[in-house]
Amino acid sequence: MNLATSVVDLAPQLHRALVRRADTDFEHPRPPEAQVAALGLIRRRPGITVRELATDLQLKPNNASSLITAMVTANMLRKEHDGHDRRIVRLYLTDEARLRHDAVQALFTGYASHALDALSADERTALEAALPALHRLACLIRDPRR
Repeated sequence: MNLATSVVDLAPQLHRALVRRADTDFEHPRPPEAQVAALGLIRRRPGITVRELATDLQLKPNNASSLITAMVTANMLRKEHDGHDRRIVRLYLTDEARLRHDAVQALFTGYASHALDALSADERTALEAALPALHRLACLIRDPRR
């Protein structure tokens, strides 16, 4: 198996392992994947615009709009008009969404920390050394012009 195939196979395995563990340990139903991605992005960048969210999540504008509408209806997001330009809408997590997102992230971090503790020091060092390259790889896959 070549390196590209190994990376492509491993990424969803890690994601599925985290999600399946959290599904058994978290008391609330998990939102659809697009909502989870949006929650994470808005958590990292409060006040992000609809256009920025669509670009960063690689969504078509109408799909981003539908996603946001569903999340506002589910009380996960609130929209606020920009103070300088009322045509711009900024997105923020509700308190409940922030608490749930933080709880899931804490589960994920706990699972990863526990698994990392089971690795040898050399394995942990190798993973840490690979992180910048993996981040760059993700950026290049997303936008090959970078």
